[in-house]
Amino acid sequence: MNVFFENVLNKENRGSLRWKQAKRKVPEMKRTKNVILWLVVVYIAVQAIIIFLNQKSKDRTILNIPNNRGIEELWTRGDQLIAMEMGRGYHIFNWSDLQSGYRTIPAAYDPSLLLDEDRILSVKDTRGLVFENSPGRTLWIPFSDRSAEVLLDADPSCTTIILTRQFFQDSVVDYRFHRVDLQREVILDITEVRGGSDFNLRKILVPDSEDRIVLAGTKDKQAYLAVIDLARNQVSWENGYPEEGEFYTVCFLKDKNAIYTGSRNGAVYEIDGVSGQILRQIALVPERRDQTKLRTIQRVILSPDQKILAASCDPEYYLIDLQSWQILQEEHVSHKIISGVAFSQDGRFLATSDIRASGIIEIFDLSKYNP
Repeated sequence: MNVFFENVLNKENRGSLRWKQAKRKVPEMKRTKNVILWLVVVYIAVQAIIIFLNQKSKDRTILNIPNNRGIEELWTRGDQLIAMEMGRGYHIFNWSDLQSGYRTIPAAYDPSLLLDEDRILSVKDTRGLVFENSPGRTLWIPFSDRSAEVLLDADPSCTTIILTRQFFQDSVVDYRFHRVDLQREVILDITEVRGGSDFNLRKILVPDSEDRIVLAGTKDKQAYLAVIDLARNQVSWENGYPEEGEFYTVCFLKDKNAIYTGSRNGAVYEIDGVSGQILRQIALVPERRDQTKLRTIQRVILSPDQKILAASCDPEYYLIDLQSWQILQEEHVSHKIISGVAFSQDGRFLATSDIRASGIIEIFDLSKYNP
């Protein structure tokens, strides 16, 4: 009898245990279903975002260079897009196949110039010029004295190489210009420009196939431009522009003998290359901005057909039709801080780069904006 009752009790206990286990499984199943449902919702949302972004950015391509210090400059040489990383060398893309990646040419010293055959001309410790990545040919051209800063600039083909050295003495700032002759391995004096303690050159331009140098910056608390004649080794003219505080960038149009420059106050100017007089100006950036107070035009460059002027002011670029002097397009970039701007060889694309260590280069299709 006792055995009978024990069996009955055991069956009841087992049934009760199964019931309790089943009750515990119900919320677990509900939680599992909820998790699956949320995963489905998140997946659908992600796909919708991807579709939206692809639709939004169908006219642009993003390139990325990981583990970098920031892409300081961009330019086009032949079918190559060259990106200069701050103090570390060059990354070279092919415009016809940007997605295939890039090759890197490191540089040990800064500033430097990328020459033909991947040779690099560098300033070593502000003491002299050296070759990097140049098998079979060494180079050492020492400077006669030490300067506060050394700059290297050249025309697009690197046929004309200009060395600029900055000196400080009391309240005087002196820029001395030299031509670098790599065949004879010598530095030839050109001329110098001098100003007060605020004298600062932001851009030194060596136009292609032009025997001149164009300087842009600030002097005597106003914007400054100057042209140096390389044939006569002297300053052709230098002007101050009281209406502006500083010019940051400059490019040159040979056919019109015109200089284009961007100011700290959000304007672009067309300047007579012979007299330095203002021909036209256009205000690109309003006095009050929603996102940032910065209005500096950091870059101005000409399209290959010299019909469009591209200008940048973080975080936008602008396209200006040179004939009508009207804005064709204003476009926001994704990386916010624009350091380099370059057209492709055919003018269809525009590249912008990020000065921060994101390694981003953004490529925009301009075919619909060509006038």
